Amino acid sequence: MTIYCTGSSGLPARPAGRVPTLLRRVASLGSLILLPAFFAGCDIEWGGARFALVDPSPPPPEPDSAGGAATKEAVPLPAGPLLYAVRAGAEGGGLALPVARLEANSLASLELPQVLAEGFRERFDSAFAAPGTELALLSGGRRVGSLVLTGPAGAPAEGCPSVTAARFLLLPGQAVPEAAFAVARQVVSVPPRARVVSAPDNRIRTFGPVLAESLLRQAGEPRPYLAQRVALAAVPYAGDVRPAMAATYLINDVVEAPPPDGLASSLFYLARFDPARGYVPVWSEYRRYGAGTTKEVFTYAESIPGPAGRIDFVYRHDGFGRVLAASVDAGEERRISWTELPRCASAELFERIAGEAGG
Repeated sequence: MTIYCTGSSGLPARPAGRVPTLLRRVASLGSLILLPAFFAGCDIEWGGARFALVDPSPPPPEPDSAGGAATKEAVPLPAGPLLYAVRAGAEGGGLALPVARLEANSLASLELPQVLAEGFRERFDSAFAAPGTELALLSGGRRVGSLVLTGPAGAPAEGCPSVTAARFLLLPGQAVPEAAFAVARQVVSVPPRARVVSAPDNRIRTFGPVLAESLLRQAGEPRPYLAQRVALAAVPYAGDVRPAMAATYLINDVVEAPPPDGLASSLFYLARFDPARGYVPVWSEYRRYGAGTTKEVFTYAESIPGPAGRIDFVYRHDGFGRVLAASVDAGEERRISWTELPRCASAELFERIAGEAGG
């Protein structure tokens, strides 16, 4: 206990030399209980020394607004802008689901906890899925209209964002795309243009198998002559005189089937048309699997304009489901740069919500 005296009592000041003597005499009485009474109103100063009676015990904790429980720091929301997968629904409406964050050079995971903390979904929906939010609708490598969110359609899986109902705003005469993407309008601020739809022609069908065999041989596939084409698409590509082509070839496998017992191979490629050289591959994925290894088959999905370049999407099939994956055309060798969480696979969540709504 510390002793402190000030000059507020009006008592006469005692000589500095007598105070220690007084303290010793009080202590010799064997009772410290007398100290508060003895020094009540004390007004003594000497040589800059001060004494105060102070309770050494720590102050009691102040109760918080939760009634004594410690306030937990809120889990931070993902840093936007976000990318939304979009699917057409019944009667001209649609469904939207946040699937990734847009970064300067690529896509990044939403990094959501596997179990959402109390109140997190409400804060997330308020920030990124509020009714009336207008997004830029993207398909075929360009902006084709707008998507207006109208309200939650359901939260089909723990640890995943809510699926939100939406309506399309398109140019007159434009059909609603079956599958598309959406971002905040400030990310793609150009006016919407008509959606381009292309179909494979004879040139694509002729050169496709030749390119597939060449890529399989370069990858070291010992049985390139067994490859069977299972998917082929003509893909609009800005600035090219002809559409690009995307194709998937399999050896000893089927896209949606469980992994085969024996060895199998898959090849996916995206090739642009060069007037001098014909179709030139710009992105390819070869896999050889079986005997306990993971099956990977890629089929083309869509393309959008991104912050750093064109983003192409594929579906990755493993025999048990499919998830979105993407590659960014940023001037380097292209590879898979982002894959959505299997537990939050957009295709599966859309199907679940549509089934619950009877759509």
